[in-house]
Amino acid sequence: MLAKTDADAVRAHNRRAVLDHLRRSGTASRKAISAATGLSVSAASAIANSLIRAGLLTEIEEDDRLEARRGRPGKGLKLSGEAATVAAAKLGVGEVAVRVSDYAGTVRGEMRREANIAGWGQGEIVAAIVDLLRDLGFHGPGQPVPRKIVVAVQGKTDSGLTRLLWSPALKTRDIELASPLAALTGAEVDVFNDCSMMPEAFRWNADFEALDFATLFMGFGVGMGLRLGGATFQGKRSSAVEFGHINHIPGGALCRCGNRGCVEAYAGDYAIWRRVNGRPEDVPTRRISDEEMRCLAAAARAGEQAACLAFEEAGTAIGYGLGRIFTLIDPLPIVFTGSGAEAMDLLEPAIRVGIKESSIDGFGADTPFSLAEDVDALIFDAATAHALAGLDETFARSGGGENWEAA
Repeated sequence: MLAKTDADAVRAHNRRAVLDHLRRSGTASRKAISAATGLSVSAASAIANSLIRAGLLTEIEEDDRLEARRGRPGKGLKLSGEAATVAAAKLGVGEVAVRVSDYAGTVRGEMRREANIAGWGQGEIVAAIVDLLRDLGFHGPGQPVPRKIVVAVQGKTDSGLTRLLWSPALKTRDIELASPLAALTGAEVDVFNDCSMMPEAFRWNADFEALDFATLFMGFGVGMGLRLGGATFQGKRSSAVEFGHINHIPGGALCRCGNRGCVEAYAGDYAIWRRVNGRPEDVPTRRISDEEMRCLAAAARAGEQAACLAFEEAGTAIGYGLGRIFTLIDPLPIVFTGSGAEAMDLLEPAIRVGIKESSIDGFGADTPFSLAEDVDALIFDAATAHALAGLDETFARSGGGENWEAA
């Protein structure tokens, strides 16, 4: 006989498996859930019925020709959007943005506010997020409130998911964001480095099969997210994956972080811009626009020497950084994103040469590359996926407020 705690853990695991399958498939019959999860049909059905009573699932008519011919239309299942809402907030250079989604992952609203946030502190950041939630209709008297909010920020965050330790977009350091935002909204709040969280966007992507992979952002900065063993990597003290601040050339070009020779100091958008314009010590506080980056890439494609060298140096820095990563954890597929990644035709040859020259026996130089074009959507999708996964875990353990059957 299982102890009560063991039986509770088994039931939570089974409920989690059902919810996870529906997130991947969108809709499924009880029989399909049974086949996908390894649960018996009766167990899958019992769990599904409990989830329906808790308001987490809804039934739909299946388009099943065989069942229709037999006169017994099947009942499919899908996640109920009405069960809860979550919010993804994005804090970066020049803007604050918020997206609200329901429990099924459907976007209910999105809004952004342009602002010079460099001098902001805790109060201004929290107020801006709350204002956007209110404008979207998800904060205030009589309005629904998100169960969970994930704040994605440029910069280093703590492993407790509560504080922004440092950001190139802000002058203030060590800002507590989770507790004041939670106090104002009543939501559970997590604070994440935006690049470290990007792999979460692929959590339920049926077309993305890699268990281990990295996302690599090239734009205002250079950042990486790692998915290892099916989990997004997070350091013991901080967001940790500061790929852009791996040293590439000791004593080299000035980086926005204040150090010299970082990968970012050669591969960030400002690094490419200043290399083309012959201004090696400039670290502009403004964001180099996507249009400016496209113009620089067009100049390189037209054969302008300074532009060609700038993109080659950027690719070399990325390649050497990846070679070092591959020496530590073995090669893995890379998903590139950001304004710089739009010039992969210019960057990829140098990246692969850099990997070959910096790894043991060129190991990893042929690793698969892919491109995620919309970085804003990627961040929002990642933050939303993390929030929904957190709700799934909560509901699987608690039963969504219902007395669950022992299934």
